[in-house]
Formats: sequence, C-alpha cells, structure tokens
Amino acid sequence: MRAARHIDEQGGLVVVDFRGCNSHEVSTVYQAFALLCARGTVRDALLKADSEDADAHYALRDTLVTVARIAGIPLRFRLALVASSAPIENAYGAMQRELRKLGCDARVFRTASEARQWLCGSASLIHAPVGATLLSGFRIPA
Repeated sequence: MRAARHIDEQGGLVVVDFRGCNSHEVSTVYQAFALLCARGTVRDALLKADSEDADAHYALRDTLVTVARIAGIPLRFRLALVASSAPIENAYGAMQRELRKLGCDARVFRTASEARQWLCGSASLIHAPVGATLLSGFRIPA
C-alpha cells in the first residue's frame, strides 16, 4: 500500500483520507503524515476517518508524540479530525488534549464541511458534545 495515495496537499491544507484502509494501513498513513509534520511544512490538516477500526487511530497520537517529544519538533498547526463513527470520535477525543499540549490545535468534527469551515476561519462553530443530535441546523444535547 502506498500511503501517499491517501495524503493530498490542497493549497496549504494537507488532507488525509482513510477510505479503503485497513488497520495496518491506517498506521502506515499516519507515519507518512507524521513525516510531513516533521518537515515543519504542515500548517493545517484535515483527517477524514472511514469505517476502519477505531483503535487503529491511536497511531496518530503515537506518531505525533514521537515527532514532538523525541525529534523535538513542535506541532504548530491546526488539525481537524473528522470522525465517521462514535468509536472513532471517542478515540480522537481521547487524544485531543495530549495533542494540544504538544502545540497542535486539534478539534474533532462529524463532517468534513464543518472541519473545512473551521480551518478556513469562515465561521465560529459551536461544537456539540458526543451524543448530541443535529436538528434543523441547531445542536440539541442528547
């Protein structure tokens, strides 16, 4: 598997799309993403999960911690994490605090359009808690 086919740089934004990845491939893609981060060229990133195993996404935390702590490279970029399921949303949420401590402004979203809005700075979004329901454009806590 070539990790590069899942990573695309779109006008200063790095987009990682996990469609078609199994658990092992998710880890490989995160390693390739971490190498981009180590170069210091990543300013904004959008990671879109698919239906893969949620636990595989902890590789994101592991690889970025390695870059930041062991290689000594600060993570100074915004990271939009788009979760495709509640288990992946929980995994991303669990690592969000640690990534922020490393300098990465990480946020979890349910849709790619919300994530892009945040990255582009076009809207101030209010994030719903896990389990909230979207109704007629308003978030109602579950």
